[in-house]
Amino acid sequence: MFIFEEYFLDERHRWTLCNTKDVEIFREHNCHVFQHKRSYGYWAIWKKLNEDFYEYDEFHIHVVLEQVPNFKNPNYQQEQYGFIWGALDAVNHLSFLITSNGNYQICKCENGNWEEYSELQENDNIHRGNSLNILEIRRKKDIVKFYINSVLVKEISTQIAMKILGKNIGFLVCGENTIKIHSLIIKTSGIDDKDSAEKRNTDEFENNTNLKASFFEHVSPENDSFEQVFADLNLLVGHDLIKQQFLSFANFLQVKSERSKRGLKNLDLSLHIVLLGPPGTGKTTIARLVGRLYKQLGYLEKGHVVEVDRAGLVGAYLGQTAYRVDDAVQQALDGVLFIDEAYSLITEGGSSNDYGHEVVQILLKRMEDRRDRLAVIMAGYTEEMEFLFKSSPGLSSRFSRFFYFERFTPKELILIFQQFCRDRDYTLEESAKSALSEIFENAYAKQGKMFDNGRYVRKVFEYSVEQQANRIILYDFKEINDSSISLIRAEDLIGFMDRD
Repeated sequence: MFIFEEYFLDERHRWTLCNTKDVEIFREHNCHVFQHKRSYGYWAIWKKLNEDFYEYDEFHIHVVLEQVPNFKNPNYQQEQYGFIWGALDAVNHLSFLITSNGNYQICKCENGNWEEYSELQENDNIHRGNSLNILEIRRKKDIVKFYINSVLVKEISTQIAMKILGKNIGFLVCGENTIKIHSLIIKTSGIDDKDSAEKRNTDEFENNTNLKASFFEHVSPENDSFEQVFADLNLLVGHDLIKQQFLSFANFLQVKSERSKRGLKNLDLSLHIVLLGPPGTGKTTIARLVGRLYKQLGYLEKGHVVEVDRAGLVGAYLGQTAYRVDDAVQQALDGVLFIDEAYSLITEGGSSNDYGHEVVQILLKRMEDRRDRLAVIMAGYTEEMEFLFKSSPGLSSRFSRFFYFERFTPKELILIFQQFCRDRDYTLEESAKSALSEIFENAYAKQGKMFDNGRYVRKVFEYSVEQQANRIILYDFKEINDSSISLIRAEDLIGFMDRD
């Protein structure tokens, strides 16, 4: 159940707005700007919610903050800022604070006297400089957990962390310092780092499409079998190296299962895989086969594949992305979460404040927490994916296998075209094969990075079918047999050759 949602799109929650010699607080596009002008002390703002969430045994607070560079204060990155709860006033509250040079602290201020629950200490999970940082507070009965950018940094007993002095929530800024508050979400009903997605089946969540991932689900075929998985793999055109890698991986999985049955020790196994290569080379197809393989060997119960991309995971506003990622993970449990064009999550030259960074941080934790029920497969161009892994320490270590896809040769492109024909009851005249050879030889010779291989074949096929229909329509259908209405000739491809 959502207690409070704030994306600072308007003034509906009536946060403090002011401009004095000590502080300026104003709303900017999709954020609340909080500037403390003094070089000493701190300033706090707070508000009381309509519903008291402190009484719940389980709740989740999610805050997205950003420090603004302050060139007047060369030490601004050492100044603390963060979230306060259980607040009565400016000198009575509990606080979760960070600095942009990589430190955090959890403490209580009672009548102006500070007590440290966690001393100021360095943490590598804090994004340095003027980057976004996500603070989370999760209560689960007797324990309160504190997270920075989806990574657990501290656990404190509820008796201490929820010894509140008042019922207000808010924000605090120390020293000559400015922050942007991008979002604040508070919800109840049992949010735990492993059980967050399963327990969010409230009406509010179900009706809020902005918090739900956009995806396509592929279900394993009925009456599937281990043998059928490999039969379908061998039907694929080309990819001899991929087929060898797939077989080797399957052999490893089978032997590992047998060793487990015998009580023998095994290597620690990650089911997560990376598929690298050009577009249109069958990466999605291989991901689906991997899901089926995991199911047949008993590693995943369902083996279905939830297919998403950046657009399906990243929220429109800060604070929404975490819920969309968790929703995608929930949908993929006991199967595969397939992220196509995963490199678009973090791009070279992109902003450090891009929402894709949040996706990666959350995925890192979910991949570890749910490794027994979830396989994540990422796919994309080789070079761009290498940059993604370099930009996110720890991501590459989550993956056990890297499959490298090669572009299709002209002969393989023709075989794919013939496969399209067989699947759709078309046949090729010999002259059409010669025309296809010329089309694919030319395309292969001048193809760039964006050449989409199998998708290019589909475009050629769809064009030829349409041109064939334009030719056939000139005849009386009663005079045309099945062979003629299914035959693709060279003339049905000439136009594409000229266009290409």
